[in-house]
Amino acid sequence: MPDNDPRKLFDRFRIEVDPDRIDESVRNLTEKVRQLVDQGRYTKVRVKYRGKPLMPDIPMGVFLATEAVTFWYAGLLRALVVNLGVRTIIEVELVHEAASKVEEGVAFYMDGEVEAAEECYRTALRMKPDDPSALYNLGVLLRVTGRRKEAIEVLTRAAAAEGHPDAARAAEVLEKMQRGPRTL
Repeated sequence: MPDNDPRKLFDRFRIEVDPDRIDESVRNLTEKVRQLVDQGRYTKVRVKYRGKPLMPDIPMGVFLATEAVTFWYAGLLRALVVNLGVRTIIEVELVHEAASKVEEGVAFYMDGEVEAAEECYRTALRMKPDDPSALYNLGVLLRVTGRRKEAIEVLTRAAAAEGHPDAARAAEVLEKMQRGPRTL
């Protein structure tokens, strides 16, 4: 996908919430989410404050169907803004279907189900071809199963995703692989 693809730019975004214009902030949030849903396979909305989720993930259909009214008036976000009494920045993440598949793959991998984990990672990559988490996890799996050449290709793609934590991890793994086995 090109670098200016909206799906890449807005998997995560921030909204400023002004206590004097709360309703306007909620309308802006809902409109941004609605626009992005039309462009991708997002299934959930995650709202964070200072990097920590404020509540469980909200299914996309519920979020959009209620126009975020329930979300807003239900409490946590409104209480946060009112109690602080100042403008607050909240972070909104749109959770892609691919992320769920990667999580499922990690669970399989941790249970020793390597084939099932690989299938989950590859499914995630069919949904979102440049997903850094899927690429990183698949690359590690390929490395430990002895498919070095394919692992290097996949990890190189993962390392190219600037600013993502799994890109940094992929770069570290690539560096170790290129150094070769340790010697005395």
